[in-house]
Amino acid sequence: MRIHEDALNHVKANAPAGDVSAMLAALDDYGINHEFLMNVGPEKGPLLQEKIRNLPTGASVLECGCFCGYSSILIGSVPPDGGKLIGIEVNSDSVDVARQMVEYANLSDRVEIILGSSADVIPILEGPFDLIFLDHWKDLYKPDLLSLEANNLLKPGSIVFADKVGPHFNPEEYLDYVQTCGHYDTEYIESHIEYRDDEYGVEISVFTG
Repeated sequence: MRIHEDALNHVKANAPAGDVSAMLAALDDYGINHEFLMNVGPEKGPLLQEKIRNLPTGASVLECGCFCGYSSILIGSVPPDGGKLIGIEVNSDSVDVARQMVEYANLSDRVEIILGSSADVIPILEGPFDLIFLDHWKDLYKPDLLSLEANNLLKPGSIVFADKVGPHFNPEEYLDYVQTCGHYDTEYIESHIEYRDDEYGVEISVFTG
């Protein structure tokens, strides 16, 4: 997909290898001034980073939906010593570019991106995970969360950070589950679509068991 490669080339032309902050800034510049990118973006990204910084040493993070690697390098650059990110992405073009983005960020030793559907990959993962970042198809949020629960990939205190659950994407089924099932302490935080002004909130849920 051309937009993936164009975004990667823009990063390489405007940020030195290994400088994650400059790479993210280049991706934000591309999303603002060239073509829209489905990234977590500069408003919600720091909130996600804050949650990851507070994870324990050796924390494991799971990302569902990698796109061009924005959140993969954002997450991969933050975890405490020994931390590891596993990303799941169903689109082969996205996987190729995201892996190159991770390599350019010098994060290949702590970020692994798996090609496949979340429905197929989640049951074969080893956990539990300290944080799960959901940023793929919105109708998969609830079934994938149920799969994470069923496969014992959550533990008390695990954080589920669900992006893009604002009014534009009909997230009611997922929000109803985490807000009423009794397994999560959960909070909706109003935010905006990356690079735009439309509401596009996040739901941050802590698994209680």
